[in-house]
Amino acid sequence: MHNYLTSVYEEGDARSALITMVQALNHAKNGVDIVSGTRVRTHFARPKWNKVLSKLSSKHCNARIGVFYCGAPMLAKELSKICYEFNQQGSTKFEFHREHF
Repeated sequence: MHNYLTSVYEEGDARSALITMVQALNHAKNGVDIVSGTRVRTHFARPKWNKVLSKLSSKHCNARIGVFYCGAPMLAKELSKICYEFNQQGSTKFEFHREHF
């Protein structure tokens, strides 16, 4: 499972370095995420979806993977398209689901 907090600056940006460092130290010491309070570590930045799905499909061949999204409709459309494209390429299938609040 991956959790992204996208309102933070891009990964590697000096402005997000402190929160990333605190997160890494706390997770290493306590095994708990500072944002969610769970073992699932929060990534601070916008994900590079092609890279994320590529890694997942390589690691989990022939699997069905749920992709859950809550946010802006434009990104939902883009993410749904990326999932569809990956489904056409390989044996791993991404099932896209979105929430509306």
